[in-house]
Amino acid sequence: MPPPTLTPADVRTVRFERGPGYDVDEVDAFLVQVAQALTGRGTLTAEQVKEVVFASRKHGYRPRDVDAFLERVRLQLSTGRVAGTRLRTGGDLLAVRLPKASHGYDPGEVEAFLVRAAATLDGRAAMTAGEVFHTRFTGTTGLRRGYRVAAVDALLDELEQELRSRGR
Repeated sequence: MPPPTLTPADVRTVRFERGPGYDVDEVDAFLVQVAQALTGRGTLTAEQVKEVVFASRKHGYRPRDVDAFLERVRLQLSTGRVAGTRLRTGGDLLAVRLPKASHGYDPGEVEAFLVRAAATLDGRAAMTAGEVFHTRFTGTTGLRRGYRVAAVDALLDELEQELRSRGR
């Protein structure tokens, strides 16, 4: 049975054992490209993943862990398709509870955007993955709380991936 499909969120949150091994900064920079490729946004190929070489460092990521993860990435990219997400319907999107923070994104803007995106997932609107990628929200400060930036950004990445998987 093949391993579960990797998502951009999986790539952003993967942790590798430390020790003598690959340069941490080089691996982390490559993983940014991997996450973009898994959304369908980047141009990274399975062959490029296979051929990537990292410098060795005394304190780095253990090669066996990085190599195993990148093999999963290579296999997934070789299929040429962007995987779907948990956001199958507009209801799925609107059911996501975003945490609040003292400095975050304007709740009204985020909520209005999510309503439009939900209509797209349900076939009642025509938002594209590119629109999601280029969306920017106003930040809040001081007494007005907003939605936590990292949580909203992760949700937008997932939404973008879902739309790309649908050819939008």
